[in-house]
Amino acid sequence: MSEVLAKLWGRLPFTHVIPSIEQYSSTKNEVSSLVVRGTSERFFNRELSDLLFIERVMEESSNLLHPLFERVRFLAISSSVLDQFYAVRVAKLRRSAARRDGYVTPDGLTAIQQLMVVTEKANDLMQVQQESWRHLQSELGEHKIRFPQIEELDQADVVWLSNFFKSHFLHVLTPFTIDEEHPFPFISSGGLCAILEFGEGFVLLPLPSNLSRFIAVPGEEHRYVTAESLIQFFWQELVPGETLRSFGFFQILRDNDLAKEERNDDLRAIVESGLRMRQKANVIKLRVSETMTDQAIRFVARQLGLLSSEEILFLDNQNERMTASEFIVPTDLVGLSDISEVLDDLDGKVSGYVFPHFKSRYPEQLLASDNDCFAAISAGDMIVHWPYESFDSVIRFIQQAAEDPDVVSIKQTLYRTSDESPIVEALILAARKGKTVLTVIELEARDNEASNIELAKRLEMAGVQIIYGIVGLKIHCKATLVVRMEDGEAITYTHLGTGNYHPSNAKTYTDVSFFTRDDVIGHDTHLLFNYLTSERMGEPEKLIIAPYFLRDKLGELISNEIDHARGGRPGYICIKVNSLTDIGIIEQLYEASEAGVEIDLVIRRHCVLRPGVPGMSSRIRVKSIVGRFLEHSRIYMFGGGQPVSAETAVVYFGSADLMERNLDERAELLVPVENSRVKSAIVDGILHANIKDTIQSWILDSENNYERTHLEDGFCSQSFFMDADNPASLGGFKFVSTRAPVSNESSQ
Repeated sequence: MSEVLAKLWGRLPFTHVIPSIEQYSSTKNEVSSLVVRGTSERFFNRELSDLLFIERVMEESSNLLHPLFERVRFLAISSSVLDQFYAVRVAKLRRSAARRDGYVTPDGLTAIQQLMVVTEKANDLMQVQQESWRHLQSELGEHKIRFPQIEELDQADVVWLSNFFKSHFLHVLTPFTIDEEHPFPFISSGGLCAILEFGEGFVLLPLPSNLSRFIAVPGEEHRYVTAESLIQFFWQELVPGETLRSFGFFQILRDNDLAKEERNDDLRAIVESGLRMRQKANVIKLRVSETMTDQAIRFVARQLGLLSSEEILFLDNQNERMTASEFIVPTDLVGLSDISEVLDDLDGKVSGYVFPHFKSRYPEQLLASDNDCFAAISAGDMIVHWPYESFDSVIRFIQQAAEDPDVVSIKQTLYRTSDESPIVEALILAARKGKTVLTVIELEARDNEASNIELAKRLEMAGVQIIYGIVGLKIHCKATLVVRMEDGEAITYTHLGTGNYHPSNAKTYTDVSFFTRDDVIGHDTHLLFNYLTSERMGEPEKLIIAPYFLRDKLGELISNEIDHARGGRPGYICIKVNSLTDIGIIEQLYEASEAGVEIDLVIRRHCVLRPGVPGMSSRIRVKSIVGRFLEHSRIYMFGGGQPVSAETAVVYFGSADLMERNLDERAELLVPVENSRVKSAIVDGILHANIKDTIQSWILDSENNYERTHLEDGFCSQSFFMDADNPASLGGFKFVSTRAPVSNESSQ
């Protein structure tokens, strides 16, 4: 089939082979090509790295340490993330391939070559997902949770389903005959559609998004019938008098790029126009059921513009079943991510199959101040570690600011938030009380564009000053600035963090949340908001703001460690981020490694850095943690030429990952940690626990393989922080890395 794909793309198939560690030079007189700057073997492919992350998430569905329903949920999440990968990354590759722009990735691949490699890996991954689903179905069946075919049910159940179909489906489904007078109906991205083949053509039945995908059948057992099997069984209610030749089910994914008219100065109009265009964007993926015939597949492919008549004819002549990048090997269950519906339905009906209930702790510093945020922050800088400590502390901060008569202004950035956010309600209340309220809303937060537009309109109606940021620059930093009059003086209270102001996400994402009344940080945050409203950037004293200062500052911090190592002093770097893809930063880390700097990287998702290569990255270790909570905090620690300890380390946290877009194309923040207690919480607590973790960790080797560490008597960082005796804000132990230079105190 790869030859068919190659001919469709007009070139021979391409196989991307990563050199093995055995191919590296083993003598001092030989220099591996990996060591030479500018060679493609120095880096992994970003898209393959992303697929490996999705694979790690999927692997959690077979992790017997997790309850059964949580394993099903991991599988659904992996399917959803893979859909997003196609809609965003594969779509971008296809646009690049169509332009023939000649761009070659740092690992040496063109867009077309990447499409070939990614398609093979993604199709393999989808096959494994389906196999995992079959195994999970078997386990669910052992607990009386089944997914029978309608033919397997007794007559009473069939009668019940018939009545259900008539009352819920019959008048909602619309059959479309496709011919010269009846064009192919519009199907949105992620949309599901049944296709019925009759003697003289095809009839389509798009499934409305508000219909249940899984129907619970009453009875002693928990039984679920899929919407497609219901339609297949009762199709004659919709298209009577026909003879059915075949029945299939398919799902499409469209390009998720927000196409915009850049000449328009109204950013909201740009995004609204882009959303309308995206609804009918190019189809990137067609996912088909096992029962869908080749004729039906090719009919749909032609109608959706995936393949030309010439390409269809070519495939017919080759007698090949479609498995091109727009297609996959037929699957047992189309739209695997929808299985989360079943888990939602079972919630409260059965017990013992989900993670034990966990209640976030309320920060002790706030409790000690009778829940007075301003008093607590005045007592000293405060760190809150979500979800182990409650997001309610942030809500309380905004609510108190809204209600306090001494507060004169509130400024906040909003990247993502919930539909019924108490923070939004507090901002509206503050505006109605006559305070100056400014909200910078990022309209281009992926998949939140429409909701953010509606949020902006609602806040505007309440009197909140709305800023949409800067065209071409995504506002990704997380900041709130409150100005309060105290004894005739304007005092700034600042909240900065790594996570969004999103109450739901704060329950499942690990993030650092920081409160301070430091005058300099308050002034720097004021400069940030001035930049976002006027596009004029002042010079901050403490905060590191992208796109102006962040890249240079990180380079300086890495260079300092290189100088320490070359000068005979300890050199150490520890970074925890979501993604590491920026080539400039990676090259600096390579240089640091070979200068003698020990480097620990905790990278949850993408990592194109190649660790453990002699002569290039021998002192770099990379791990990824995938567990109950999504690791989302970004933390940077530099040893400062001393044995590693919280007392002497240089520490920052913030919103920025190590990607080109974060460093050069977004408004981002890194915050210095100066308070000794807060620094200990981050270094001796968060970073140490992440490096020590051996339960949910995956170690990346030099050949782009992730190996689970999984020790039976190992240490789980997330379980440690959930333990009420180990508050995340109090550290818990001294930072120790197996390779990092440590102080005598830390090593005892």
